[in-house]
Amino acid sequence: MVQQQGVATKALQFISSLRCGLILLALVGVATTAGTMILQRPMAREGQIDQIYAPQTIRLLDALGLFDVFHAWWFLVLLGLLGTNIVLTSLERFPQAWRYFARPHRVADEWFVRKLPVVREIPLGGVAPKAALDDAAHAFRALHHRPHPPTLAQGTLYVEKHRIARLAPYVVHLSLIIIFAGAIVDGVWGFRGFVSLAPGVKIRSIDAMNSSGTAHPLPFTLRCESAGMEKYPDGSPKQYWTKLVVEENGREVMRKQIFVNEPLTYKGIRFFQASYGPSGAPEWVEIEASWVDGKTSPQRFRLRPEETLGLADGTQVQLGDFVPDFVLEGNQISSQSDEPNNPAVRLLLTLPDGTKASAWFFAGNPQMNYPSDPGIRFRLADVKMGYFSGLQVAKQPGKELIWGGCLLLSLGLVLALYFVHVRIWGVVARDSKGRSVLLLGGQPNKYRHSFEEQFKKLVDRVENELLAHAERAEGERIPA
Repeated sequence: MVQQQGVATKALQFISSLRCGLILLALVGVATTAGTMILQRPMAREGQIDQIYAPQTIRLLDALGLFDVFHAWWFLVLLGLLGTNIVLTSLERFPQAWRYFARPHRVADEWFVRKLPVVREIPLGGVAPKAALDDAAHAFRALHHRPHPPTLAQGTLYVEKHRIARLAPYVVHLSLIIIFAGAIVDGVWGFRGFVSLAPGVKIRSIDAMNSSGTAHPLPFTLRCESAGMEKYPDGSPKQYWTKLVVEENGREVMRKQIFVNEPLTYKGIRFFQASYGPSGAPEWVEIEASWVDGKTSPQRFRLRPEETLGLADGTQVQLGDFVPDFVLEGNQISSQSDEPNNPAVRLLLTLPDGTKASAWFFAGNPQMNYPSDPGIRFRLADVKMGYFSGLQVAKQPGKELIWGGCLLLSLGLVLALYFVHVRIWGVVARDSKGRSVLLLGGQPNKYRHSFEEQFKKLVDRVENELLAHAERAEGERIPA
């Protein structure tokens, strides 16, 4: 039992040591650098990682969690350990800092003042001790240093500025702990994802951008009402937009048109406009049908995917395949792009007698549009392509903690860099020759050179006050 306690004590001492803190800080720095240098899945475009890295490299980096460093379990453990180190280190050193802050040493004696790092003796020149302290207090006030009245009554001139600077390191430590806590909350309960939506499509879950691609259910239904693109006069894209509708229990609760920098946020989940483009599938095709025997008048109709229409002769038609930019590679039909540059269409036919058939026709090569089995020639008259809206999705439950920690960190850095805890004591004493002197001593917690310059100005002002007092007293003693 004693041995176990000894091991636990040593482990606790190591975790709370400066050495451990530096090691953990270095590891977090290396991990953060890796997360910056290696393309992260939450920030990558679809297929971008496969284009950049070899399959073996992808498997290795996925196994190490380096494609999503800031959500990796080992990175969150590092943050937790570093936060624990900061807490333990702060608790060990905080009592002394709090003593300086809560119970400052105001009343001093000659021995205490002479031990201070910056000390000056000013001869009183016949000025009474109490009057000398009052003159010094007046000089300090003139230079915006306020003496503490109770200690002045006890024979000690005491001036203090920016005591709050003593707590600056602990404000910084607290801010780092809050930031780490926010990052851990984000890493455990947050996610980033990407979804492509076409008008009319509803979703209830998001596939996260990580190696597992875990689906995160949404606590609501998101519907894309419409999407589009604004263009400049020359036709180049200006901005993309999407009209989104949030539904709960079959009832609309929110709608918003989002842009690149104007996301929709609902229940802590944000949807950003990321991209917009053709889906490669038609919203509808307009087709003209003509019968070879001439017994049935030509018919023009619009056909949507998964829709079935009846023609004048009783034939049922359904859209089978749509190739937007047709090209024949050997015996295979493929598309060169998602734009309808050279469309090819295949219709699925059900004849009046129930026989199944199909018919291909080509917009760019009408000579290839042979009559179908029932003797119907089809021609593509018009097409409206479908477009998708690409949305980045982010849930960051620790975002407020991170932002609050950053603001607190800024405050702590301002206190640490621009505020100096200054304390000055003054007492009446005797110099080496037994003469009465005003003994002034000061102590800054940093920036000593700057303090010495300021201290010299204070001493010069006090000397002038005492000299003026002595001259007035001398003038009062000379008879008129």
